[in-house]
Amino acid sequence: MLALEDRKAAILKAIVQDYVRTGEPVGSKRLAEDWRLGVSSATVRADMGALEDAGLITQPHTSAGRIPTDRGYRFFVDTLTDTSPLDQRRAAALQKMLLGSADLEELLRRTSTVLSRLTRLAALVVAPRLDRSTLRHIELVQLAPTSVLAVLIADTGRVDKRMLDLDVAVAAHDVQRASYAVNESAAGLHLSQAPDVIAGLAEGAPVEVRDLVAAVSGAVRAGLAGDPRHEQLYVGGTANIAGSGAFERVEQVKRVYEMLEEQVVLLRTLREVLEEDDPAVGIGAELPLVELTACSVVAASYEAGGAGGSIGVLGPTRMDYPRTLAAVQAVASSLETALAELTGGRGEALPEADGG
Repeated sequence: MLALEDRKAAILKAIVQDYVRTGEPVGSKRLAEDWRLGVSSATVRADMGALEDAGLITQPHTSAGRIPTDRGYRFFVDTLTDTSPLDQRRAAALQKMLLGSADLEELLRRTSTVLSRLTRLAALVVAPRLDRSTLRHIELVQLAPTSVLAVLIADTGRVDKRMLDLDVAVAAHDVQRASYAVNESAAGLHLSQAPDVIAGLAEGAPVEVRDLVAAVSGAVRAGLAGDPRHEQLYVGGTANIAGSGAFERVEQVKRVYEMLEEQVVLLRTLREVLEEDDPAVGIGAELPLVELTACSVVAASYEAGGAGGSIGVLGPTRMDYPRTLAAVQAVASSLETALAELTGGRGEALPEADGG
């Protein structure tokens, strides 16, 4: 991390906080008068020149004050010492809003709504990962003689649907036979074990159900592969993007709206941000797509009953980072508590949850 003298660090912090609050470039005179730095505006101006030379602030146009760059925001975030948690009243209200959800889908939708309201940003909530869950049940639904829908239900309430296209027609009663045999063999197993157990079952199965059971094994294995097309993402508060007023150009808002429609892009962004730290902040050009260079993402993971996922918010780089970090961490903690309640503390969730 870049090292700065205490006074220059204090000036940079003041510029970030002032600009986030007002949206106006910050001049040396205002800094000297409003932030009680104990030095003259000329000294502040000289230090601002050094900060600009270091790429931490920039001048948007001639005779204007300065605004933070991505690098300046990064220094500010990396040196944060105050991300005070929510006060007890708000934390209790947050917990109350998430507890008592009927199923996983309702819980995750509530979470995206609550997080977007707390931060006034777009909220992203990823359902618990299958690879760390236990198999509760597999439902097989015949749609056509060679087409069967496999519905995989994990202990967290996570549901994964896979279409099985068979080479040979299978009778309805054989679909039921296969469903019974698969659940007898694999229900209650860790999902990392289930594909091999079901594959072994297929090898010894009667010929009329062998292909179907093998296809079920492949479907479970594919679900564990983490294909983003099958991950469940809940997005809340997209209207906050336009209402924030923090983006400099309308084109930026339009690009962000377009990205919010791309589930795979959002999942990749959350995953890459959380590779660096947890909780984590990705700022501007640090994000994986050029379309998001005017944005920042604040993310955290959550875990309950041996399974977990991630949550985050997406908004402009001109973001209140301390407040947003505190909100994301508080919601992640409350989600863990609500998920534990939903699964009875043992991973026994209701099966109604579905994709979002």
